[in-house]
Amino acid sequence: MARLPDAQFAPDCTVTVDGHPVPARAGESVASALVAAGRPLVARSYKYHRPRGPFCLSGTCGSCLVRVDGLPNRRACRTPCRDGLRVETQNAWPRAGLDVFGAIDLLAPGGIDVHHLLTRPAVANRAMVAISRRMAGLGRLPDGPGPAAAAPERIEVEALVLGAGPAGLGAAEALAGAGRRVLLVERDARTGGRIRARLGLPGDPSLEWCARVEGAVAAAGGELATRTTAVGLWTDGGAPLCLLVPEDGGPARLVSSPRIVVCTGGVVQPPLFAGSDAPGVFSGRALALALAEHGVVPGTRAAVLGEGAEAGAVADRLRGAGMEVERVAGEVEGALGRRRIRGLRLAGGRTLACDTVVAAAVPSPAADLLRAVGVPVEWDASLGAFAPRVAPDGTTPVTGVWAAGEVAVPVPSEAAAAWGRRAGEACRG
Repeated sequence: MARLPDAQFAPDCTVTVDGHPVPARAGESVASALVAAGRPLVARSYKYHRPRGPFCLSGTCGSCLVRVDGLPNRRACRTPCRDGLRVETQNAWPRAGLDVFGAIDLLAPGGIDVHHLLTRPAVANRAMVAISRRMAGLGRLPDGPGPAAAAPERIEVEALVLGAGPAGLGAAEALAGAGRRVLLVERDARTGGRIRARLGLPGDPSLEWCARVEGAVAAAGGELATRTTAVGLWTDGGAPLCLLVPEDGGPARLVSSPRIVVCTGGVVQPPLFAGSDAPGVFSGRALALALAEHGVVPGTRAAVLGEGAEAGAVADRLRGAGMEVERVAGEVEGALGRRRIRGLRLAGGRTLACDTVVAAAVPSPAADLLRAVGVPVEWDASLGAFAPRVAPDGTTPVTGVWAAGEVAVPVPSEAAAAWGRRAGEACRG
């Protein structure tokens, strides 16, 4: 609930959250600033108004929706801080930190069956329906109309790489080295993906390598598009098409390319135990990245869930930041705490006191784009997720589409980069 005492992590701007000033660093996410300020309770669930906080810190879980400068349902983890930014919590009264409607959960511990709630007498039913309609939805309408959306610009590129983590950078490096003009797309403001977390695992590529690949793409006449999301991938009687939407509100682009390499990585799933959605539960990689880039220390005592080298590296990073850390290898039966994690109930009746829970488990493939374009997916019991059919050289059953890295199966960073290079070599022609 602080930052590392290093001048490079000192706050340099202020955002207001529900009217209260919160120190922040320009460019970091609102969610990161709130965690650093000791305020992980960011939102409320829409039905029972249970406390919610950021988990993934990357825009994949939707548990940190807020109102930003009058616009509802903005992800706090995808909203960069700037001086004067106005943030309001929503779906709560008067605010998420003190929500009167949180009593709903306390008064209905067995849940609410809306289909049989106050159906008689008729006057009570009409009153309940009216109240439900007033409370339904997520957030209020925007303060005013937004800008009119322009038709997407249609462009053609020699190669399109979606994702600039280790696999995407490896593919872009191979394509640029062959003289192909590459459009390299990344949702974050910087390239590198998990490399930026600086976990120090054996063989991890360096940030200097990321910069060299960016330079190679530019030297070959290509382009790097950061803070841009691929929202659709399909075929239309020829080369695959991809719709790209920048997060800064700029014009969308409809991209056609005979070579599309999908390297969208994986998504860490929340742990499965009662209360695992309480504020204070975080993705391990995301937390390590926030610590590395913004000095965010989420608490004083952490429980790290997961096995393997990555979980150990995350635990070491948190210890190095001054936190007490305990690795949890056995089954977790439930969480203690409502507004924030206070501890875990472990198998055998033991209780572990902690204010932070870190999920450092194997990620599930983020294969939505591949599945949408027609790449077959199959259930992988070892992952507990559906995995797309991707060959070792990155080829897929769909013409013009390749893939590499954790979008197919979890692999270390070094292996993901090598897989990306093979995919780039296979499609460069």
